[in-house]
Amino acid sequence: MKNQNPRVSVLMTVYNSEQYLGASIESVLNQTCRDIELIIVNDGSTDDTSQVIAPFLNDGRIRYVVQENAG
Repeated sequence: MKNQNPRVSVLMTVYNSEQYLGASIESVLNQTCRDIELIIVNDGSTDDTSQVIAPFLNDGRIRYVVQENAG
């Protein structure tokens, strides 16, 4: 279920970040404040960033945006 009115929004922009991305997402999701949304913007990654993000997408607090690389 999506959190309709989270108290905290975290914006995470990623580009070819597969090495540290899983730990970064887990860190945000494991905070004591549970009333959050995590917005991940993939800026056209060419590595396995999308595959790292995929298992987390079942968490309703995550919104995932993919765009072409904008620099």
